[in-house]
Amino acid sequence: MAVAFDHVLGSRVVVFGLAWLSFGCLLGQFYGLWSMHVFGYLVLPPATVLLAVAAYLHRKQAGRLGSAHTWVVQGAIGGLVAAVAYDLYRLPFVLNGAPLFNVFPQFGELLLGAKEPRWLVQALGWTYHFSNGAALGIMFLVMASCFRRPALFWGAVAWAVFVEAMLLLTPYASFFRLKLNGQFLFLTVSAHLVFGAVLGLYCRANVKSPGGEADVG
Repeated sequence: MAVAFDHVLGSRVVVFGLAWLSFGCLLGQFYGLWSMHVFGYLVLPPATVLLAVAAYLHRKQAGRLGSAHTWVVQGAIGGLVAAVAYDLYRLPFVLNGAPLFNVFPQFGELLLGAKEPRWLVQALGWTYHFSNGAALGIMFLVMASCFRRPALFWGAVAWAVFVEAMLLLTPYASFFRLKLNGQFLFLTVSAHLVFGAVLGLYCRANVKSPGGEADVG
């Protein structure tokens, strides 16, 4: 029974699905399927715990691309590092008046189900933002593990651009009242390129292919 649980929880489909729930929280809000307030309290915490358990159960395979430990730990760290780089790239534009950070407190309000206290709204919003970065890193490594010799750098760049393209097909911009003009498109696409490049560099430096050798692509 324990072996079966270990195998299922550490599978690609389960780890990818648990990480995807971070985005599912927001997507459900867009399409009226559920509220972020309910989803964020009832679904995301246990999903995060299950990811941590999956990583722990596969800790003996740390560093190997085919391991749930690597997907969760290195994917989350790489995604967080990339998210920081993503925000630092956008910071000069924000200081110049671009409303690129305005969605974070709105995330917080949706998760809290209230507009006060503001410190908690901001904390929840930024935490959710970084959880999405971690989730992107986890999902990327899960997909990369399907290949015997994955090109982690270019794969991560392609993944980041793909995610942005899919996001633009959702009601994201209209829901948060963002102007979908040339400047917005340039900033969001270029920022995702930065995210993908940093994620790819991190993964290439810290993850080994299933055969045990470090990735060079």
